[in-house]
Amino acid sequence: METEGEDNDAVNNGALILRPVAPEESGQGLPYAPENWPNPGDVWGWRTGKRVAITGHFRDRYLYLPVHLCRSDIPGSTSKRRRTFASKPSLQRYIQEYFPDTDFNAFFASFSWKIPAIDSATKKDPKAVVLLQDMAVAEEVASDRQSDTVGCKAGNQKCDSLIIEEKQHSPSLSCDVFCTKPGFCHDCCCILCHKTVDSSSTYGGCSYIKCQEKVGEFICGHIAHINCALRCFLAGTVGGSIGLDVEYHCRHCDGRTDLISHANELLQKCETINSRDDIEKILNLGACVLRGSQKIVAKRLLSRIELALSKV
Repeated sequence: METEGEDNDAVNNGALILRPVAPEESGQGLPYAPENWPNPGDVWGWRTGKRVAITGHFRDRYLYLPVHLCRSDIPGSTSKRRRTFASKPSLQRYIQEYFPDTDFNAFFASFSWKIPAIDSATKKDPKAVVLLQDMAVAEEVASDRQSDTVGCKAGNQKCDSLIIEEKQHSPSLSCDVFCTKPGFCHDCCCILCHKTVDSSSTYGGCSYIKCQEKVGEFICGHIAHINCALRCFLAGTVGGSIGLDVEYHCRHCDGRTDLISHANELLQKCETINSRDDIEKILNLGACVLRGSQKIVAKRLLSRIELALSKV
């Protein structure tokens, strides 16, 4: 948590002083969360994750609503659930719904979305002063570069971006979070490990999930390995504030995808494979997706997979 002195130093002559932050640290207000928005006295909360990008900033960062904007989802309950935002698109959708007249440029310019990690930042400068105007220009340039890119940035000859017909029917939402990274392709790279997916492997299309969440006029379109999502607690059944039940949570748009049909595809995939080792790997993946669910259909499917595993 930030001290009172650090809060007072958050803004200095139009610039944000971004102090390095530790993994899973939390705080309130500037420089990493809005203050006095939408009403005077409103203070948002923030928290960092564990993963750090090559730039030295946290890949995972979260914003929490001011207390008076929170609500209870349980009838008759007086406690308030504090809504969490893990991406800019999800936050923007919320603001569009409840505060449609908001100037988004001014809103995001009032605080820093990027949070420097303490390990990497302290090697250079313990207090990195970053002008918000410079950050906005840098993001705009990166976005322009992405829009000018043709083909697969990862050099994948089997990338969906090379299939014109598919791109015409399912346009994907561009972003400046992952897609600006060198060698990262929106259409064939996992947003969690940044490696290309292999649709020609034994798993085929069952080894990854593509987010079909509608964001405005486009779909999200980002993909992730199921194994990566499971390791990051973004797939399967996860408790706590994220609350997943046989679902996949997209890191880009916060959209959720039901994984029961995906687990069923994994089971059916085994019928076309002769290798016992491959069958065991695929069944174990399906079991990890389903395990812990309270849904009856998931429990039944898990029983079938566990029975198949016992016969391998």
